[in-house]
Amino acid sequence: MLAFSSVWIAFASLVVAVTMLFYRPAMTDISIWFVLWLAAPLSMCFAGLILWAYRKDISGDQAIAAQRTQAWVAIALAITAAAIVYILIVYSNKLLPIEG
Repeated sequence: MLAFSSVWIAFASLVVAVTMLFYRPAMTDISIWFVLWLAAPLSMCFAGLILWAYRKDISGDQAIAAQRTQAWVAIALAITAAAIVYILIVYSNKLLPIEG
């Protein structure tokens, strides 16, 4: 269940990141926080726990192999989502304060 959750959490972070990419008003403090501080790290943590738990398993069980695959997919999705957000932040325009 942990591997399954990690994939869906990573997918949610990727959806938010792609939404910010194509619809710039969606790039808010909350959405940046969601991707960079909540969803991507949580997903990679869950995936890492799965990979760590089965690091010495050589049984060849298909269920364990599927969980490992889900963990690697979750890590890839989370890194992609974080990279999109970081690129958006680096190339964004700085807002100057209004002087009155």
